[in-house]
Amino acid sequence: MEILPKLFGSKERVKLLKLFLYNQDLFFSLADIAKRTKVRAVLGKRELELLTEIGLVSVKKLVIPVPATGPKKKKTKTGTKSQVWSLNRDFFFLDHLLAMFNADFLANNNELTERFKNCGKIKLIILSGLFMPEGGTRADLLIVGDDLRRGVIEGVVSTIESELGRELVYAILDTRDYRYRLQTSDHFVRDIMDYPHRRLVDKLEE
Repeated sequence: MEILPKLFGSKERVKLLKLFLYNQDLFFSLADIAKRTKVRAVLGKRELELLTEIGLVSVKKLVIPVPATGPKKKKTKTGTKSQVWSLNRDFFFLDHLLAMFNADFLANNNELTERFKNCGKIKLIILSGLFMPEGGTRADLLIVGDDLRRGVIEGVVSTIESELGRELVYAILDTRDYRYRLQTSDHFVRDIMDYPHRRLVDKLEE
């Protein structure tokens, strides 16, 4: 069951919420938002008005200079006005919303695991970084296994990225490479293991 669309009133609103929550330092034009979320501009504008009204996002007007044309380019024409939106990081319920969206994404382990079933012999999938309330690591996803189909994995990750509205930092390692990195205290692997993380799949001992 899709809980969040029912809770927040529409799938479009949930998509916009994810976009801003998972891209807290970025500004988006209406065209950017429509492209990233696949929400029609007219619906996106309506949702943006609501999110702006409650203070979750803020809007900013930009003036884009338009160079003068013709042989006598003495001055620049008045620019066109454009609006961009960004997350209000002082919004009171921000941390609670992010925790809720993360929990919703992680709620169905079986569905997440199923996405990687045709990706090779998956031995370990670790979620960290973005998916953990504490954050603290530069990686969001680690996939370990044998005979891995990297193109398929990249497709699955791309789908997850579209659902979250942002790019993920992830790594794909074969089992031997992962074990070696773990034994030699490789910085990248330790950076994941030493911070809060969640094992979505763990078959290393099988």
